[in-house]
Amino acid sequence: MKLVVVGLDGAHWELIYPWIEEGALPNIGKIIRGGVWGDMLSCLPPVTLPNWKCYSTGKNPGKLGIFWWENIDFNKGRIYHPFHRKFLHKEIWDYISEAGGKVGVIGVPGTYPPKKVNGFMISGGPDAKEKGFTYPKELERRLRDEWGFKLRPQNSILDKEKFAEEVNEIIDIKFKVAKTLAKEYDVDFLQVTSFEINTMHHHFWNDPLTMKCWKTIDNHLKDFLNEKTNIFLMSDHGSNRIETVFNINAWLRKKGYLKLHSTSIQATKILYHLGIKQETLASIANKLKLRKILRKVIPRSFLKIFPNEVGEVKKIGSMIDWEESMVLASGQGPIYIRATNEDEKRTLINKIKKELEELVDPVTDKKIVERVYLKEEIYSGEYIDEAPDLIIDQAKGVHIPGDFEIEDGRIFYSPTKGWKAENKKWGLFAAYGPDIKSEKKIKISILDLAPTILHMFNISVPRDMDGRVLMEIFDEQSEIAKRKVRYREINEKEKIREKIRRLKIRDGTR
Repeated sequence: MKLVVVGLDGAHWELIYPWIEEGALPNIGKIIRGGVWGDMLSCLPPVTLPNWKCYSTGKNPGKLGIFWWENIDFNKGRIYHPFHRKFLHKEIWDYISEAGGKVGVIGVPGTYPPKKVNGFMISGGPDAKEKGFTYPKELERRLRDEWGFKLRPQNSILDKEKFAEEVNEIIDIKFKVAKTLAKEYDVDFLQVTSFEINTMHHHFWNDPLTMKCWKTIDNHLKDFLNEKTNIFLMSDHGSNRIETVFNINAWLRKKGYLKLHSTSIQATKILYHLGIKQETLASIANKLKLRKILRKVIPRSFLKIFPNEVGEVKKIGSMIDWEESMVLASGQGPIYIRATNEDEKRTLINKIKKELEELVDPVTDKKIVERVYLKEEIYSGEYIDEAPDLIIDQAKGVHIPGDFEIEDGRIFYSPTKGWKAENKKWGLFAAYGPDIKSEKKIKISILDLAPTILHMFNISVPRDMDGRVLMEIFDEQSEIAKRKVRYREINEKEKIREKIRRLKIRDGTR
């Protein structure tokens, strides 16, 4: 049995279904007409990380200890990324490798640096670096020499046409590489993921340039539609067009919950009024052909001190008055709260939850949030104490950036610049192949895919996975459908080995 999983970051039927209906994406059309398809619920917040890890481990963010691209620690007054936690839990490809199956993994966010597998792995996503991104190590040179492989576009988003063309080329090369290496390594499981398509959604939404990239993906899918291969299409979250921008940290500042150092605010305002913005610097670097060089010598954290085109500045810990602040939010949902005691904290949590759930855009009169969850309602696991205290489920059409709006403290505004589309909790899923039912529509969770894939490979499902095996997607006559799902407990020896493995990862000796 062969399985190909095509990961489509930020994809949802809302965008592509009209293109399917008009025949622009014939192979995706064939998959949903002849297979199983529907919506897939992401873990909140609906963001690349944690959701790619939720998919590959079958575990919720409370077990992973990853709640967004950043975690916030009020006690230590810091904003940080728990890098090592990306490797603490076994993933689908680890289990299949250990069972003797051959795997190929390319482009999945959160896989840098790549791990040793029984096959090959090529890291991807925004967190991968330009060197050391392949296993085996020697594969990196071959990717560059034979295919001109790139991890990310070199052209600036300011040059719309060139940027989109380069993204399309990266997607095309990625699928060509995946198919070539899958044959060479004779893999049983292939995961090929495009993070780049999500960039197109954010910046271009339903522009013809986005559809061109989707056509490239669709054209490559044709090679996977055969009698011997099952194929899954899946996304880590969906996307929808932005109608309203709600700057939550500007709102928290106005309410008095969040305090910034006045000198930091003043300095950023001066930069903005002088026209020294991120986009200006990027444009100059692009024109002088210095972009590649500057990327190597200037850390990304340095650019966070400059405002963007709408006067927002990326959060940096030094701007925050940690002693005076009670609340701080990341983008797209997580909110962290500090208080002197538990009663005070509970009161503050309930107050902010109520205020947000009642909040409406004064222009559109539409609600800003679908619902605000307490962390205990959606997370479980060893890291729940570090989890955000509240998690927003954004209303349709609402974008919640996590930056500081320091120019005039705007709370609501229209998306005239920047992103055109924002993440949403519903992504997509489709399955097609010899073992899959046809013409069936379902709703599932992203947590269900890992246990389902393990069952397909006749591997027992660890009890600590949070999802379920999707038996309803399999054709009743298939061997997979007839096979009983096997679960396994984690015994004490395994727990000790796992603890040692995690300690090595934390110490950087893995």
